Amino acid sequence: MSKDKKEEEAKYKLRPETIVIAGSARLPENITAKHVFGYFAIELEIDPADSKIVDISCTLLPFLGEKILSNALLGNKVEEGIENAVKQLERRFFSVTKRAIIAALEDAYKWYKKSLEEKTY
Repeated sequence: MSKDKKEEEAKYKLRPETIVIAGSARLPENITAKHVFGYFAIELEIDPADSKIVDISCTLLPFLGEKILSNALLGNKVEEGIENAVKQLERRFFSVTKRAIIAALEDAYKWYKKSLEEKTY
C-alpha cells in the first residue's frame, strides 16, 4: 500500500482512545438551509487523557468558516478551544449562521461537561 493511501485511510479513522462529543443548534429562519436541514451540528473528537481537541467535523459551514473553527479548536483543551472559537467567530465571521455555530459549540461543551460528570468513557 502506498504512503498516500495509508495517510488517506488514517485521516478517516478515529483514534481508539478518543471520545466524540456533538453539539447542535437550530438554524435561523431566513436561510435556505433551514428549510432543508433545520440544524447546524458540530462534532469534537477529544483525547480524554489531556482534554485536547484532536479533530472536528461540522455541517453546513463554508470552508473558510470551518478553517476558522479548526484553527481555534485543534490542539487546545476543550474549554479553552471553545472560548477561543467563540471569540474568533465574533471577531471574524459575519454570517447569519454565526449565532447557530456558537450555540452548537456551547451545546457540545455542555455534553462534554456531562460526560465528565458521568465518567462515560
